[in-house]
Amino acid sequence: MSTLDEAIGQAHRSVNPLAFSRDWYRRELERVFRRSWMFVAHDSLIPSNSDYVVSYMAEDPVIVQRGRDGKIRVYLNRCRHRGNLLCVHDRGNTPAFVCSYHAWTYTDGKLTGVPSIRDFYHGEIDRSKLGLVEAKVEVYGGLIFACWDANAVSLNDYLGDGRWWLDHFLLREELGGLEVIPCQQRYIVPVNWKLPAENFGGDYFHFAATHGSVIDALAQTDDKRIAATGATTAKADKPHYFSVAANYGRGAAHGFYEVSTGQAPRNQELALAQRLGPEAVEWFHERERLLNEKLKALPQRPYSFHVANIFPNFALVGAGSAFYGKGLIVHHPRGPNRTEAWVWCAVEKNAPAIVKKQQRFVLMQRQAAAGLVAPDDHENFERISETIDTGVGRHVPFHYEMAIGHDDDDPLPKEWKDRPNWPGKIGPRVSEINQRDFYRHWNTLMETGDEE
Repeated sequence: MSTLDEAIGQAHRSVNPLAFSRDWYRRELERVFRRSWMFVAHDSLIPSNSDYVVSYMAEDPVIVQRGRDGKIRVYLNRCRHRGNLLCVHDRGNTPAFVCSYHAWTYTDGKLTGVPSIRDFYHGEIDRSKLGLVEAKVEVYGGLIFACWDANAVSLNDYLGDGRWWLDHFLLREELGGLEVIPCQQRYIVPVNWKLPAENFGGDYFHFAATHGSVIDALAQTDDKRIAATGATTAKADKPHYFSVAANYGRGAAHGFYEVSTGQAPRNQELALAQRLGPEAVEWFHERERLLNEKLKALPQRPYSFHVANIFPNFALVGAGSAFYGKGLIVHHPRGPNRTEAWVWCAVEKNAPAIVKKQQRFVLMQRQAAAGLVAPDDHENFERISETIDTGVGRHVPFHYEMAIGHDDDDPLPKEWKDRPNWPGKIGPRVSEINQRDFYRHWNTLMETGDEE
């Protein structure tokens, strides 16, 4: 038993619930989100010139458009005249956006039309200074990122160690890359955005307790679409699992977990491929052949990671299986205790139709708002949120001290004679290294201040 004073005295070693308060949330919008690279869309959603989709960067609505010149740009979705929402459609194709209020018109971000400009403005308005507010944009393997900070590091530097994991186990450009199914599932959860972000970034500890019923259901079903992957000789194959803190101790903190090695995950995947048919088996073997060729110099090759979070709020799920749709999930902040999740399903572009069908099904069956897995997490997040800002509760810190003095312990099996040179900080499967590093970077941004 602890007194309130004793609990408060531990705050310096953990995360203070005040980090989830309204005052700190307003500071986050300025200091965290304005400085970070944020995922806004995938380039397969805007294949043609003048195609666009709308998205968000934190609370700010944006337009993601491939211009008439083929260049991808991201604009604040706000007319420069009275601040009206400029584009009210989710996606489409247009060379110009016309504001519904006073018909100011923008082409490739430039203000190209103002009604009766000579009569009403006497020709004295400088349109060159009234274009749409534009973010920095970089595209990585089809993933479109944007950032408001003109002085931000390059996206390559921001992703850092994470690039290796994305290149080899998610983007798979040697296979033709990803394509995203148009439109996304959207839902609101009454929680702070950091709760799902830190969960996707490294919390395997919760899985057995939170998703135990899911594990049982998948093991017992006879529906081959729903069943867990096929029979495995896991014990004989000695699978190993790890977590990875990309950019550990420096820069943006990206977390990857369920990094699997050994023959067991391959046997599971092959068993599922055999259920789907010869096309799936051939595809699985080709995926493995190409990745083995790329990583043949590694003494221990990961099969994949399965779940990740790219700081601050871009979550990934499904990368650990050839037959699981790749979930591209953004947890848009909508207030200190409100998050809007956008879930896109990406499939491997050149996969056989039967594989794409399976990928779509599994992602939605697991991660949809009414899926088997996601609601379990949301219920926990909501329960946390109910006590996070109460009179006494707001002073009692969370606990992130699992094995806190053992971050530098070697989690790799002793029988591995050659140590793999994987990028990032390799941790055990169950760890809070990634969560601590998430809040390390978050705290750095919050304390740095805004010079503007």
